Amino acid sequence: MRLPGARPRRSIVRPASVTLVVIATLAATTMLGLTAANTVPGSKAANRSSAVGAEQLKPSACNAITLALVVTGSGTFGGGAQAELILGSSGVDSISGNNGNDCIVAGAGNDTLNGGAGTDVCIGGAGNDSFNASCETQIQ
Repeated sequence: MRLPGARPRRSIVRPASVTLVVIATLAATTMLGLTAANTVPGSKAANRSSAVGAEQLKPSACNAITLALVVTGSGTFGGGAQAELILGSSGVDSISGNNGNDCIVAGAGNDTLNGGAGTDVCIGGAGNDSFNASCETQIQ
């Protein structure tokens, strides 16, 4: 029975796809609301850089020498004409400073150190090292 002046009742039928869209939208909105708002600040590691050269690496026994380059090697090798920090290996080395004021540091092994021309500091390592007379300072 209908009351006078009352509107007829309509029923709304929603397709399943519309219901799924509504549910998916609500779920996405809820997930966005739960997402953390924290951020990690960027690193400042790249803001600083410094070169490490012969002066920073040289042992205190070589403080009287101003060094320009670092030379490393193994076997028979040597420096050049500049003042150099020359570093030997853990094996048997024959190291020559050649020209320039050099700081020669032997590694392990039975090494032969030859300062060459210039004022040279020769520092032996583990093993039985031999020093040429051109090594003005010899430290075993």
